[in-house]
Amino acid sequence: MKKILPYITSLAIFVIASLATCLPAGRRCRVPTARSHSIQVLAATTVATPSATPTEAIVTPSQTQDIQEKIKTLVKENLSATESTLKERINQQTLVGFVGLIQSINSGNITINTKDASILQISTNEKTTITRNGSIIKLASLAISDKVIVIGTLLKEDIILAKRIIVIPDETNPVVSGTIVTKVSSVDIKKKLIGLMVNDQEVLYGLTKKSTIKVENIKVGTTIFSITKKYEGKNLLSRAKTL
Repeated sequence: MKKILPYITSLAIFVIASLATCLPAGRRCRVPTARSHSIQVLAATTVATPSATPTEAIVTPSQTQDIQEKIKTLVKENLSATESTLKERINQQTLVGFVGLIQSINSGNITINTKDASILQISTNEKTTITRNGSIIKLASLAISDKVIVIGTLLKEDIILAKRIIVIPDETNPVVSGTIVTKVSSVDIKKKLIGLMVNDQEVLYGLTKKSTIKVENIKVGTTIFSITKKYEGKNLLSRAKTL
């Protein structure tokens, strides 16, 4: 009964609503049955309003040329940056070596003065090995004017990251250079010895390995200007010119 009651109530409301829409009195009104009644729902359709037609941008020849120039500039800058990066990578993979005297020591970095008077900055890290006479030493053990061999990689043209720093011991028999102007007192072609008068005494001089002097061209009694070397107690001549 409870299930049928809502249905009867709905049917009564439907009949009353139908009678209310009938024509005036005196005319019959056809009441549709529940079976013949149908309700149609029309879905509202939204009509989109077309947007404004886009306009085409016009690029002038001068603007095109400007764009091309900007592209060329960007390409050049990119190539330059790439070349610089590649050079740095190549330098960091290539070992280099320098010999010089320590000029300064500061916070893990040292500077050396090479033979060609170039000043190089040497950077060190925890992987850098420093040795003296075959023994490993600390950076603090280095001193100004120590002669060192530095092996490492280039970070920049004048900056090296050192892998090894080797302290070269002082020479026990350093080479002493000098010049002299004097007369030739004797010449020994076989032994390649030239006698020169020094302080009224004859001093015999040999020739260095790189000497360009031809003993057979030196004559006794002539005055010569010569560059001398003294090494391991030997007197040597490296250059000589007849005056």
